[in-house]
Amino acid sequence: MHSSDLSRLARYFRALACETRLRILYEIISDPKCSQDVAACIGKDVSTAWRHIKVLEDAGIVTSRREGRKIIVYVNDLDSVRRILELAEKSLDARSITPKVNMLL
Repeated sequence: MHSSDLSRLARYFRALACETRLRILYEIISDPKCSQDVAACIGKDVSTAWRHIKVLEDAGIVTSRREGRKIIVYVNDLDSVRRILELAEKSLDARSITPKVNMLL
């Protein structure tokens, strides 16, 4: 893998490595929202929400579009993002089961 590809991949995972940005993704994955609604969902002000949205945009995970007076935030590649989140969740589930299995042996 080329250095530039590794850099893009690192930026992608850094964007996902923040609880607030993950919360934003989970909020908009099934229902794109305007920036004000995103801010309300994560319990932050709009400027803070926009800083997090910008990191997700720079990583290519989300995009935003103006629709009238609102700016709506969407997940770019919905299927890929869902699969990544599902794999991460499964990995966590598997790791939480492993110690219990080892204790039974």
